[in-house]
Amino acid sequence: MTISRFQLTARFIGAIVVIAAITVTAWPRHSEAAPSADTAAMPAAKKSAPGNSAAKTGASLKVTVSLSPAVAKQAAPEDVVFIFARAVHGPRMPLAIVRKQVKDLPTTVVLDDSHAMSPQMNLSSVPEVIVVARVSKSGMATAQAGDLEGVSKPVKRGTKAITLSIANQVAGQQESGSAHGIRY
Repeated sequence: MTISRFQLTARFIGAIVVIAAITVTAWPRHSEAAPSADTAAMPAAKKSAPGNSAAKTGASLKVTVSLSPAVAKQAAPEDVVFIFARAVHGPRMPLAIVRKQVKDLPTTVVLDDSHAMSPQMNLSSVPEVIVVARVSKSGMATAQAGDLEGVSKPVKRGTKAITLSIANQVAGQQESGSAHGIRY
């Protein structure tokens, strides 16, 4: 079965959009206490209304991430660490993503709907997720040979916290776009 040029072009554009969205949404937040852009633009009456905190917007998961001593020498302090959750079934696009650096490890982050790349695709929209913590040597979210990662077993919605160790090296060249469900 052959794939038309239109389908290949659509998949390529889709991959570019996903990578751009991950890059834009994954910029580090300089202060946990500082209001987010969404909160800053919200009217004062809505900010003070009960139930408007990020933790109450839906599902959330506390993830404690560490770097295994077995692979620690392969990571530089400035290497980017992506911590994200994706649906067990369905698109592999991250439902929530946080960007850190190796020098921040070990760290604990809370993945919730405020870290979603899309309001329709968030932690609250699926019953089970897989959490991935990846040290990216290239700074890109897509898995590359030589990256380091830890992957959880499926986690049911309602689980409050998990611990994840980055202990494996990504072997071989990953299929283009496979980290986000886009296959060429």
